Amino acid sequence: MKPEVLTRTEVPNVPGRLLIVSRTTYQPGAKVRKHYHTSEVTFFILEGSMTLQDEGKEPVTLKPGEFLLITPGTVHSHWNASASAPLVFLEHVIVDQNQRSAVFME
Repeated sequence: MKPEVLTRTEVPNVPGRLLIVSRTTYQPGAKVRKHYHTSEVTFFILEGSMTLQDEGKEPVTLKPGEFLLITPGTVHSHWNASASAPLVFLEHVIVDQNQRSAVFME
């Protein structure tokens, strides 16, 4: 579940902010434990399907071509909804330089 960073660049006219775009592949059944982001994050599904659950809400499943915005501080988890096919998605993160994007819950 390691992301392939496609670009990491400063945001024009916004000193100290970075845009990071990654292509990530999750193997069948892979799951990311509960966490939140310190900045805005978007997911755009390329292949397969992702199930995402915000804390206290029902899960939603995203399919190819679908997009979701995660706002800072939203506690959630997400996983590959398939037991047999990979999930491939683009992740866009805008974050302060030297700031972690994800904070995992214990």
